[in-house]
Amino acid sequence: MIYNLKKDNYKTFNVFKDNILDPRSYFIPFANENEMLESDIRTERYASSMVAVLSGEWEFKYYQNRSDIPDEFDTEKEKLDIITVPSCWQFTGYEEPYYINSRYQFKCEPPKFPEDCPAGVYLKKFALPDAEGNYTLTFLGVASCVDVFVNGKYVGYSEGAHNSAEFDISEFIYEGTNELLAVVHKWCSGTYLECQDMFRENGIFRDVLLYRLPAVYINDYYIRPRKADGKWTMDVEITLEGKLNGCEVGLSLEKDGKVIAGETVKAERLTYMTFDDLDVTEWNAEIPTVYNAYITLYKNGEELMTLRNITGFKTVEIKGNTFTFNGQVIKFKGVNHHDTNGKTGYVMTFDDYEKDVKLIKEYNGNAIRTSHYPPDPCLIALADTYGLYIVDEADIETHGAFFAPH
Repeated sequence: MIYNLKKDNYKTFNVFKDNILDPRSYFIPFANENEMLESDIRTERYASSMVAVLSGEWEFKYYQNRSDIPDEFDTEKEKLDIITVPSCWQFTGYEEPYYINSRYQFKCEPPKFPEDCPAGVYLKKFALPDAEGNYTLTFLGVASCVDVFVNGKYVGYSEGAHNSAEFDISEFIYEGTNELLAVVHKWCSGTYLECQDMFRENGIFRDVLLYRLPAVYINDYYIRPRKADGKWTMDVEITLEGKLNGCEVGLSLEKDGKVIAGETVKAERLTYMTFDDLDVTEWNAEIPTVYNAYITLYKNGEELMTLRNITGFKTVEIKGNTFTFNGQVIKFKGVNHHDTNGKTGYVMTFDDYEKDVKLIKEYNGNAIRTSHYPPDPCLIALADTYGLYIVDEADIETHGAFFAPH
């Protein structure tokens, strides 16, 4: 299959995204409740019949200079290496690891940067029994940017290395074997906003997911517990896509098999629910009491999909210069956490994250600052269940501009 890969998105300052879906909550959908209950936060990403984890063996070609990529890239003729995704170039033999603290990797002259920089071409072939439904392709982390192609056609582009990038590829796929091709540049115009004091690495360094959703599906949701006059209320907003005729959506808040609250209502594009006067225990890092909120979409009484959210009840308020949690003054005894594995760099497994969380708890830590970017969502779930406060940072830092000549 032939591709024209030389897109200028990476060096075009007014393009930081193209054809990506709007941001939404991270969750794993399941075909039904029984399938969901057979998994937990450790296994759910890999257990759902509605999600294919495309991580594993990919074909790959590294170019020292972007200009060396051929005008017509033929996947049947190009000689490609075999690598594991997720991975980083600096830990797979293509480049040396390096740490440069707070400066840029190149002379700071925005918007200029070395445009003929290294680039990598990734190829993954995957089979589909049919092309019915809605297909969403999700990259959980790519540095520094990614151009996405499917079956010879350009799909879209994303910057923001540690942020999820999602694309609707429903119109690009077909029954049988499909090709997913991704082009990653070492640097892009967005690199000026990602100058964190850390090791600088490149590649597809988190899982790649393919969601297969029905014609009607839950696209997003928002659960907001709030407290007033000593009583807890939970507001829920659920966003649905597709033709909703005959559809209902339900929520059940449960703990240890006991239903705390629940309701099933007619599905609307934006469906709202409110649960008042809840008998719940507040969450804190010492006693991390969590509940499972199950959201299920029905059509004519049959389950179309279901998901779970780990839900905790807490209040946060800053009074003057004092931070309070559940009305109490607390101290953060935390650590700066980087996505770092000594052998794989940015690439961390669930076990890696869990090991870090356990170590922090063993040393009586109670908080994590996700320096300097959002983590893989599994770290948030681990913090919820083990009991750690999270200071979640955005993937934005311009250290190097401070040291540049003005």
